[in-house]
Amino acid sequence: MITKSIIQYSLVILLIILSIFFYKEYISSEKRLSEKPSEIDKNIENSVKLDDKKVSNTIENLKYVSKDLLGNTYIINAKSAEVQEDKSDQVQLEEVLAKIIQQNDEIIYINSKFADYNRENNNTIFKENVSVQYGNQIINSNIINLNFSKNLIEIQENVYYKNKDANIKADKIEINFESKKLKISMDKQEDKVEIFGKY
Repeated sequence: MITKSIIQYSLVILLIILSIFFYKEYISSEKRLSEKPSEIDKNIENSVKLDDKKVSNTIENLKYVSKDLLGNTYIINAKSAEVQEDKSDQVQLEEVLAKIIQQNDEIIYINSKFADYNRENNNTIFKENVSVQYGNQIINSNIINLNFSKNLIEIQENVYYKNKDANIKADKIEINFESKKLKISMDKQEDKVEIFGKY
């Protein structure tokens, strides 16, 4: 009988100790948390803001090489590239040097400060301080749209064309890969292409 009552007292004491421990560990800490709801709200808000931001990956010294159906080889080098997770086909390049090596071994060189490159179809939009060199011809502009789907280079905005015989100022120049034809035009019909050259 004495042993039974000792066991009962021991269990009651153990229960009291566990209750105190539970209260200090869980209930008391919940009170502390509830005293600073504004801080918790701020942390949640900050974590949501971080999740909303676009996560991107930067690559240094990037090089892409591809070949089109006409047998032209396209090589593009960049000092750095940024791939965005939500648009994995689109790559933003910085300090860009590109080469189009044609079947007849003629090379078109393109330099720019920035470029948007599509890894799926190789289409590239070169931006800022853009320069194209093709044989003895040099073209400077703000934007160059290299469209492999149309076999076309579209050169736009502040276009200056120069070869050994002439200097030309225009709004737009188009170069066709297949036909090798060059088309120079202005955005407005009333504006004239300016040509300075040897006659």
